[in-house]
Amino acid sequence: MANKRKRPAAMREEERQAQRAAARAERRTRRAAEQAAQNVPQKTEAPKAPQKAGVPHKKKKINKFRVAVVCTAAVLVALVALGVVSAAGVRTPISSIAADGEPEFFSTVKPQASAAPAENTASAAPTPSSAFDGALFIGDSMTTCLKNYVTDGAGSTTALSDAEFMTRSDYSWGEAQDELNGGEGGLWLDDDTALTVTEAIDRFSATKLYIQLGKEDLTYNDVSDVTSTAQAVIAALQTKYPNLEITVQAVTPMLEWIDYQGLSSGTIAQYNEAMQTYCTGKKNLKFLNIAAFCTEGYLPAEYCADPEGLCIHLNDEGCAIWADYLLGNKTPEPSPTPTPTPDPNGDSTDNTDTTDIAGDTYTDDSGDYTDNTGDYTDDTGDYTDDTGDYTEE
Repeated sequence: MANKRKRPAAMREEERQAQRAAARAERRTRRAAEQAAQNVPQKTEAPKAPQKAGVPHKKKKINKFRVAVVCTAAVLVALVALGVVSAAGVRTPISSIAADGEPEFFSTVKPQASAAPAENTASAAPTPSSAFDGALFIGDSMTTCLKNYVTDGAGSTTALSDAEFMTRSDYSWGEAQDELNGGEGGLWLDDDTALTVTEAIDRFSATKLYIQLGKEDLTYNDVSDVTSTAQAVIAALQTKYPNLEITVQAVTPMLEWIDYQGLSSGTIAQYNEAMQTYCTGKKNLKFLNIAAFCTEGYLPAEYCADPEGLCIHLNDEGCAIWADYLLGNKTPEPSPTPTPTPDPNGDSTDNTDTTDIAGDTYTDDSGDYTDNTGDYTDDTGDYTDDTGDYTEE
């Protein structure tokens, strides 16, 4: 029997590996065909490392410390990312907490810390400006009473405190007219600066002018002359300041039937009536009849500040009524005109109730007037006046 030749060991090992590889390829091809027939997606598996025979597979032990470190790091990264996103203005969850510690239930967008809170403009009503912003009061000693009431009295709590006052005790329409014709100023500031009526309007940028004059003018002057001068001043101011709102205020009457060198409740009533007629119906011109509360045609004693003097200035109670007219709290009614005296000679001075005239005596029971000039002559004896009509007995 012939001897067989032995193949080298290396060649035999290569053949075995090739056989095994071919067998594996055949098995993979067969499995792929079976999966394709069953419409099952083919999975590509990574080749597993051969397990040594006889060695059991051991489970890997979990390192708890490493897991804790990894989880903590992940949380920190998430928090940093959340802070960056919030700073960029990205929406945050509803459960986020506001800066004051209260949960935001009505908004999922947290406002930036530097942003000012939005105002509720839908319900906020605009604050009305005072009716006396830009108002200037000009007058004589009567307006000075109102000024003192507004500056130091109860008027300081009203809108009148927003107005400016320029007064002088003996200021008049005649002086204002002289100023408009180039004369020197007669209104004085607290620093002893003299201003004309137009300089005062310009200094305070007045948009409204309240003017009360006439007391000084009616002394020694006829009512027609005073009203003519007043109307000339007003017309000149309207020409210079076409947008200026001018309110002429009435002069209040005097106590009872006081007559001071032509100034009386009767002449004041005539002046007020003429000025009201002039102001009616003109643009930017009004008349405020503050004398309306004098329902009997003369100043009630309880509102008079100088009953022992001129008997025409208002005390605080009277100025409070004046302020009510200005503020619109009272509506003025037409004031009555005092009844003229029945003395035909124009002498309405009453000093006594009983006077001896030419040696004869008459009695005036009403006490309203007494004639002490000797105008009435009684040749037949005594006569008595009970009704205001003189009857000789």
